[in-house]
Amino acid sequence: MRFLCILILSASSVAAQPLYTRIRGAFGAEIFGIAPKCAFTAEAAFGYGKKTFWNVQAGVGAVSEPEFRSPAFSAAVTHCLILNPYKRKSCIPQPGYRNIETYFEAGLGSFFVDRYDRGLHSGANGQRFLTPAGIAGLRFALVTSRWIYILKLRYAPPLIANPLASHVGAGIAVGWR
Repeated sequence: MRFLCILILSASSVAAQPLYTRIRGAFGAEIFGIAPKCAFTAEAAFGYGKKTFWNVQAGVGAVSEPEFRSPAFSAAVTHCLILNPYKRKSCIPQPGYRNIETYFEAGLGSFFVDRYDRGLHSGANGQRFLTPAGIAGLRFALVTSRWIYILKLRYAPPLIANPLASHVGAGIAVGWR
């Protein structure tokens, strides 16, 4: 009976093994994209599948207008699909890792700004408090034995027109397993 329990527990962990390096969390910076100018970000991965995972990101940054004094806040939820999975063989239950992993990333994001920052009643500039955006892009992860270095290239068209929004962005981050 004990042998059967050990066999079942071992088999389930081998079958659920993902074909990519799991990322627990990361800190980084982003320029444009879902941030009006730049932002310092923190992200965490969850919902791991065999070839996919979900990622949540939050950031605080600046606005690309010189008279803007308030910070901008950004947030995103993306679903990542690995484009170059491990070539796992049944006789090797724990494969090594690739040095560079490539992911397709899609999801939703938004940034938040103080709409009255330029004056108490300045609403003539068309700026909104919340600007949602769609996200599609590539994520490259350079995996080392200790750290994961991430480069994100994103197309993030705003779903609501806003003069502060940008359509393309890039980000870098350092993550850990």
